[in-house]
Amino acid sequence: MRQFEVIGDDDDYDVDGDVMGDVMGYGGPGEDIDDDGAEVVGYTSAGYPVVVGKGKSRRRRRPTVRLSKPGWRGAQLAPGVIAPDQGLLPLPMGSFTYSVANGQTFTFSGQIQKPFRGERLLVTTVRTGTSAVGRVLGQLFVGSDLAQLDVPQIDLEQIGGPNNFGVRLTMKPAQPGVFIRAVTALSTPLTGTDTLFCTVTLLGRLIH
Repeated sequence: MRQFEVIGDDDDYDVDGDVMGDVMGYGGPGEDIDDDGAEVVGYTSAGYPVVVGKGKSRRRRRPTVRLSKPGWRGAQLAPGVIAPDQGLLPLPMGSFTYSVANGQTFTFSGQIQKPFRGERLLVTTVRTGTSAVGRVLGQLFVGSDLAQLDVPQIDLEQIGGPNNFGVRLTMKPAQPGVFIRAVTALSTPLTGTDTLFCTVTLLGRLIH
């Protein structure tokens, strides 16, 4: 038989045969080794147990590699099985180039696939030409519900400026399949070949 050296106590000693199980001081992966839920999830190439958790080991015959789960892994039910939680994600609602040829009204729209609540509107524009000075005005809808306190159009660039601070919204939660729309028009008409390019994105909380 091959001879293995066991390291960990004050004195080294030799064992004939395979070193495993209780000789190492730990069982196989998945064994709960303390009172706080720590468990052995594998072994290093040197044979040291890799332990996930924060408790104190009941047996200390060999050195251990102890790890702690980061907070965002708390929703893990089992390795590779994640419980439903929420994340902050973008909902693209499209882009459009306003012009005399394309039109000077447009409905930006995004359809959600999972439960969602919008919180932060982002609107960017690129203007070309002397008449491209108008603002992008619009009404926000979650499904058929108006997401404003009154019906007049609001200045979407004022609310959705990327550098704005303190303009977070609490929109009505929406179920999968619902469209979130911004029905828009320019405050000042374009002339000639002038254009105004606009992109709309909505950040919000998604159940995933």
